[in-house]
Amino acid sequence: MSEQEPSNDRQNERGPSSAGSSMVDLYERMSNIFRDNLERAGTLTEEAFERALKESRDWADKLRDYYADDIARVSAFIRRDWHDAIRFTRDQTRKSLDLDRLQAGALDVISKMAKSAGEQLEGFANKITDRLSYKTGEIAGAGTLQCTRCEQALTFDKATRIPPCPKCRNTTFRRSF
Repeated sequence: MSEQEPSNDRQNERGPSSAGSSMVDLYERMSNIFRDNLERAGTLTEEAFERALKESRDWADKLRDYYADDIARVSAFIRRDWHDAIRFTRDQTRKSLDLDRLQAGALDVISKMAKSAGEQLEGFANKITDRLSYKTGEIAGAGTLQCTRCEQALTFDKATRIPPCPKCRNTTFRRSF
């Protein structure tokens, strides 16, 4: 093909890249447009990524300052570099979210919660025990009471006034089942 014959290739529709429009400049401009479009998408999906990249290629295509294969090469560089940046960010995030530290932190929180719950349950148990304790002179229904000091059992067939423990003379009892 002679120099004067037009080609069907898009490259000949444009002049060669001008000195002020280097590949580095094209990369920077397309990368900024890509980033802006990706930010506007508000999500980092493959679809949003490809759409942002296409929009940056379309922008460069409209300039008519660059060959089509230059735009394609720069687009490939942007894809490569952004994928690497995303991968690096993902890996760093995984490293910073050290599972051992998270597990230790979670276990510490669970331990504190369990301790607090245990203290609350102990307090609740003490209140219940106080309410379930029977004292000499009170009236208790049929059943068995156990001395809180010597564990002597007192069994009643019917409601009765509680006497002191016949074994140790203690005056507090709990219900035995």
